Amino acid sequence: MLRLLLTLAALNGLLLALEVPAYAGFSGRWLAWEALLLAGLFLLLPAGRVARGLAGVAAVGLLALVLLALFDALTRVSLSRPLNTLQDWVLLDAVYRLVTGNLDLWATLLLALVLVVGLVSVVAGAARGLYALSRQPLGGGRGRSLAVAGGLFTLGLVGAAATLWAVAPPGTAAPGVALVQQQVVAGRAGLAENRGFRAGLEQTRDQAEGRQLPGLADVDVILGLVESYGVSSVFDGRYGPVIVPSLESIGDQLAAADLHVVTGVLEAPIAGGQSWLAQASLLAGLQVRYAGHYDQLQARTRDTLVQDFQATGHATAMLAPAIQLDWPEGRWFRWDRIVDRHEFDYAGPPFFWVTMPDQYTWSFFEREIRAPSEQPVFAMLALISSHAPWTPVLPVLDDWEAIDDGAVFDQWAGQGPAPEVLWRDFERVRDFYAESVRYSLEVTGAYAAEYVDDRTLFVMLGDHQPAALITGQDASWAVPVHVISGDPELLEPFRTRGFVPGMQPPSESAEYGFDALRGWLRDAFGASPEVDG
Repeated sequence: MLRLLLTLAALNGLLLALEVPAYAGFSGRWLAWEALLLAGLFLLLPAGRVARGLAGVAAVGLLALVLLALFDALTRVSLSRPLNTLQDWVLLDAVYRLVTGNLDLWATLLLALVLVVGLVSVVAGAARGLYALSRQPLGGGRGRSLAVAGGLFTLGLVGAAATLWAVAPPGTAAPGVALVQQQVVAGRAGLAENRGFRAGLEQTRDQAEGRQLPGLADVDVILGLVESYGVSSVFDGRYGPVIVPSLESIGDQLAAADLHVVTGVLEAPIAGGQSWLAQASLLAGLQVRYAGHYDQLQARTRDTLVQDFQATGHATAMLAPAIQLDWPEGRWFRWDRIVDRHEFDYAGPPFFWVTMPDQYTWSFFEREIRAPSEQPVFAMLALISSHAPWTPVLPVLDDWEAIDDGAVFDQWAGQGPAPEVLWRDFERVRDFYAESVRYSLEVTGAYAAEYVDDRTLFVMLGDHQPAALITGQDASWAVPVHVISGDPELLEPFRTRGFVPGMQPPSESAEYGFDALRGWLRDAFGASPEVDG
């Protein structure tokens, strides 16, 4: 009886722990019906090869559920949504690169070792505990053992079924069944989303063809995407006291430079990560929410904003300082020039995951791409200083000429806490997040004040909200969008769509998504399809 009670308690605790990702903690339920079902089943089985084999199968099943729960937790924390196995399995490689990019080799190996040992312990412990039930019947005779075993099995089976029909008693659950059911539902929804995305690609094929934008023929158009800059950084009481004064200061700088600014919000297709999906959504005019949709988008040649500006006579460039490996997906957009980590002439130090500070990226862009160009420029800059792990936070340098090849940043090498130290205290992590975003905004605002004029349309926006660790669960996916120019007429199309003067976003929620930007530019500044033809 003691062995039965201990096994039941262990199974119950393990199964209830599967609910932690969905509830961001224990749900308050006290009974998992599957624990009764499994205990009853193995009490009914005679000891032998069959029981041993089934114990191994059950242990592997429990391991699969634990892995699902772990990945669900990781997805909720990093991407602010539940796991969808159908859509998300392709992200395993990205998870590995993110971990190894933020932790050193030994820390990564230690983390992997702890995880493997823990999972093996789950399998071995579950198999041993379940098989042991079949070897030692309860005291009081065979009849009593069968009665208890049958009662537990029947009760567990009925309770699990009642949970599926949403009529289970309060405080009880079937977490394993619910987790599998969640993935089945998510998989069906994912298939429907994939079909809808493919249909959208077909329906918009003709509209996607490159179209001239004569209203921007002599205008430099620059998109500066600030990493992890979402509405929570402005409206959340933990970050607003840092970010709002910074936005006000930037607004004063822009006004002093005779520049105009309007601000609105757009809903990003993602939150927490996968910035390339945000970039694709802005350029293609479609909300690209999953890696599989990104692959579908690139399965055939398709024009984007890049071709719109090329048709208008612009030189086009993508600056991606975070890209260190071959990036064939980037070539699909047919930029005239892609500047990845190796194309920059950066001579300063990296700062953990951040290969170079944003101020250097802006300096390089102005010095090597924009200033020498004999054509107007259309450029997208994927800024990274406000990317996790958010350490160290650099100061903004007043003298842009002194930046040169970035060697000036050597003086901050080794400064700030190491990620493995900082991330032991999540409250401190949130403080560093706010300061990192403040740095990126102030650098970008300083660039605008220094180099934007009446022949520039400068768009400073977040690429997505940060992870749920920063925003909390169920936060809006909207990001602030600041549009800056010396020519107020260039801002008029944004005013008509709800953008307001100044740097303060008008709302936490967005009416439009990232896919709207291309259509806005084509409607406001583009030639009609007949003229193009």
